[in-house]
Amino acid sequence: MYLKKIKLKVLGLFILLPVQLTGALGDLEPNMPYLIHLDATYSFANIPRIQGAVNPVNYRTNENKLTLSSWMSTMSYLEFGALFEFNQTVKLPFNLESGGFYLKKAFLDDLSGDLLSFDGGLLVQFVPTNRLRDPITPYNDVANFSLFGEIFKNFVFDRSNLCFTPYLAADFGIANRGYPWLDPAVGGRLSYDRLSFDLSILGTFGFGNLTVINVNAFRGYAMTAYRAIDIELFLGYSFAEEGFLSVGYFGRLFARAFPQDRQGFFIQLDLPLPVF
Repeated sequence: MYLKKIKLKVLGLFILLPVQLTGALGDLEPNMPYLIHLDATYSFANIPRIQGAVNPVNYRTNENKLTLSSWMSTMSYLEFGALFEFNQTVKLPFNLESGGFYLKKAFLDDLSGDLLSFDGGLLVQFVPTNRLRDPITPYNDVANFSLFGEIFKNFVFDRSNLCFTPYLAADFGIANRGYPWLDPAVGGRLSYDRLSFDLSILGTFGFGNLTVINVNAFRGYAMTAYRAIDIELFLGYSFAEEGFLSVGYFGRLFARAFPQDRQGFFIQLDLPLPVF
């Protein structure tokens, strides 16, 4: 009987919560559309070496990675979501690599009259301890916290569907152990009608003091002075209402105390689902 009561309470919660949530949000912003996005990204990468590796010095692997995420946005320019990464390498079988959530808000919007657009938010990710044994796992420790921001500008050409959007972005974070990191990025998107082409240069810089990667005794990048610069380009196609399909290539231009000469491809699908 006790378990039955619990089940009824849980069922009642799931029945009433959407109604209560809809009413509360409606009081804040009436007639606001909401979309839940379901995203899936698969990527394959070849990593022939790790710069600064010892024990052994010749660690190499292929990487199969799947990222699943779900996020919700509103016309109040607020977005929140959850994401889970799964990975397979020579050292570790296919399993959960990380799980986390984020909250993002658009503070400025150039299409609504502001000079520039500015997005910012908070990202929290948790990594199982067994995944930290592999230097392919790009996290500092078990709990990773970061603040991120992006500035961009849409240049829409008159009498055409052509738009160019350059951007600058940065991610500053720290884990439950060790030194902070900084991940800057610069890039741009050229879009015409439903097609788009993106080119980005991304960096990652750890402020630790170690420059040697002991592969068989690895426990995350918390204490490492790692450096990496990547190039990424992809072609995208938008469909339906905010749906998006893209395929792309990524390659590592520079690495220190980090996987070196990493390159591969990815395919990403974003499906929007209207909820209320």
